[in-house]
Amino acid sequence: MIISSWNVNSVRARIENIKEYLKKYSPDILMMQEIKAQDENYPYEDFEKSNYQNYVFGQKSYNGVAIISKKKLDKIEIKNTDQSTCLIQHTTYQILHGKRIHLIFILLL
Repeated sequence: MIISSWNVNSVRARIENIKEYLKKYSPDILMMQEIKAQDENYPYEDFEKSNYQNYVFGQKSYNGVAIISKKKLDKIEIKNTDQSTCLIQHTTYQILHGKRIHLIFILLL
């Protein structure tokens, strides 16, 4: 199983790079940080055409995370913590045999 993580710094601006990566390496799961898109502006169809399911936790203007997966993910949880010095976004999900994956994004303010 290939699980990749990528700080894409705008999923819409990097969509062609991301699609090339998916075609070349075919990861089972790709976790993306700093997607810089709200859920309604996220390019769902681009990933669905490559047979990936989308799990998007967008935010206005900046930040946000997304996970794309070849298989359905279970028990997805997301927690945001806003503090005066940082924003912490912690996403967890379950994959095979009850194993959990944690994607933690910390933005220092």
